Amino acid sequence: MAAQVGNHPHFRTPALEERDGGLVAAVLSGRSLGAMLLSLYHLAVTSRRAEGTEEWVSYADWAMAAQVYYATARLLSRSFCEEGDPVVVKIDDRVPARP
Repeated sequence: MAAQVGNHPHFRTPALEERDGGLVAAVLSGRSLGAMLLSLYHLAVTSRRAEGTEEWVSYADWAMAAQVYYATARLLSRSFCEEGDPVVVKIDDRVPARP
């Protein structure tokens, strides 16, 4: 996602931390979160094929942008927190392992 958002002037690439199960954690500032949401919204709603980009790459970019944007926007629209409390957005759409 950083490749899609990285050109926004308010986005700062966060440090990433690997977690169990192949998950990755990133802490974003408010400015970076806003830049991420604006950039991903633009990509999610336009779904245009970038010049010089293969069609399947454009579809993959759109799918990832839409997933991250809508999951984050849904959570933030329901979030109420006190100043200073972090909001945690967890996106994990892996298929659960069978018992």
